[in-house]
Amino acid sequence: LIVLKISFSVAEYAQPPYTPLFEWIDEGIAITLNFGNYLFLLSDSLYATAYLNSIRIAAISTIITLLIGYPMAYGIARAQGSMRSVLLMLVILPFWTSFLIRVYAWIGILDREGLINAFL
Repeated sequence: LIVLKISFSVAEYAQPPYTPLFEWIDEGIAITLNFGNYLFLLSDSLYATAYLNSIRIAAISTIITLLIGYPMAYGIARAQGSMRSVLLMLVILPFWTSFLIRVYAWIGILDREGLINAFL
């Protein structure tokens, strides 16, 4: 919501760096919406190209994920008990690898024969 509020305001050199949308004027609320930021985005083809390219990449990655993920999930759900555990472990394993690599790196650094004790 904050980004939406900033997108409808005018940029200023102040704190905060944008004009307020709502102001009290003569015991009433004045709403000032500025569509200049959106007109600027639409007037430059660079932004439209980048936006459409982002949408295209998101759609392609969504389709690929669905084509790979649903058959895998269906296969895991239909597998027998012991095979289900193995398949689930194969899916979860990539999420653990970066953590395991960091743990083993710290073990190598902080071990009795590690780098820190070698310098001491």
